Amino acid sequence: MIVAELMTPKPVTVAPSDTLKAAHERMEAGRFRQVPVVDEERLVGILTDRDTRLHMGRLAHTRVEAAMSAHPFSVRPSTPVEKAAHLLMTNKIGSLPVVEDGKLVGIITATDMLRALEAVLGAASEGSSRIDLDLSGSGEIAAATSLVRTICPLLGVGTYQRKQNHPEREILYVLVPSTSAQRAAQALKEYGFKVIAIHY
Repeated sequence: MIVAELMTPKPVTVAPSDTLKAAHERMEAGRFRQVPVVDEERLVGILTDRDTRLHMGRLAHTRVEAAMSAHPFSVRPSTPVEKAAHLLMTNKIGSLPVVEDGKLVGIITATDMLRALEAVLGAASEGSSRIDLDLSGSGEIAAATSLVRTICPLLGVGTYQRKQNHPEREILYVLVPSTSAQRAAQALKEYGFKVIAIHY
């Protein structure tokens, strides 16, 4: 999955010469916490609600360029979503402007990343359960998914690294209908997989 699949194209923007009052009103109207600052379609900064709060009482007399963060982090439409998520997390920011050939073409937010997470995990819904397996061999993913498919529909599958409070290890998860979770888990155990947990 890449940024282009999740971003909001042609986002609302402000200009460096706009007043903070005008920018604040635009942000309030759209319920945005940040807006890209562009000058002739080129990204020159980003303005956040925190920036405007620092100038309360002077919004009508302060230009965006005086409050914005210049040279913000940005990504390209072709950037993998996981790299964009890493930038958001490590820099503690809420959004990333998306730039192509020097021009702003979109914006991607932390909320968009949650949508991506839901898609990657199989869009868990009512009636689905996740079975976590300790994955110790490279050939086991195909065996596990094939086995589960003989019992019930496979709604999602993936791997992740388990680190916190545990020795580092790779976990395989399979998402299945809740009505089949116990049967699928039992079959996996009998095959030789170590079932860590069933999450309903």
